[in-house]
Amino acid sequence: MWHLLGGSFFPVIAVFIPMKTLLITVGAITAVFVTWEIVRLTYPRVNQWMVSYLGVILKTKEASRPTGTSYLLLASLIAFLSFEKYVAISCLLFLSVGDAMATIIGEKYGRRRLFNKSLEGSLACLLVCLLIGVIMVVGGRVMLLPVAVVGAVTATMAELLPFPVDDNLTIPIFSGGAMTLTDFILARL
Repeated sequence: MWHLLGGSFFPVIAVFIPMKTLLITVGAITAVFVTWEIVRLTYPRVNQWMVSYLGVILKTKEASRPTGTSYLLLASLIAFLSFEKYVAISCLLFLSVGDAMATIIGEKYGRRRLFNKSLEGSLACLLVCLLIGVIMVVGGRVMLLPVAVVGAVTATMAELLPFPVDDNLTIPIFSGGAMTLTDFILARL
């Protein structure tokens, strides 16, 4: 739920507030959070305290490395700085909703393993990302269907493939980059 709600917060408010306000907000929150992570990981006693009090919302592996939230915040800042507004919104929703569905469906129904993930979870991610893309195309008329499809497929590949970097960073950056490149190519045809 944290991933779904927390990750959807900035893309949703981006629709309603000016980009300058959004960038200041995302930048400030990211700076505070990343600073806290550096302090926590530098000082074992601070980290112990955090794990003991906030362990219920942390994954086991996050006790000794940056949290997924750090990567999500960094990805949000990079996406809004690097991509057109609705590309950034889409790729961040691919992460927050698509990746969450991959986890939920994969844990409940996942039987076939591929790259240490479940094929069923990745297919759920793809379907949700395609749905988000179609909503952006039809509902907002802010991008072309091929751009949305390329973004959804790229987000799913970033979720599935075993990159050494957290997928909270790779999903939006790769899918946003792929959508931007596809839009650029289509504009030149």
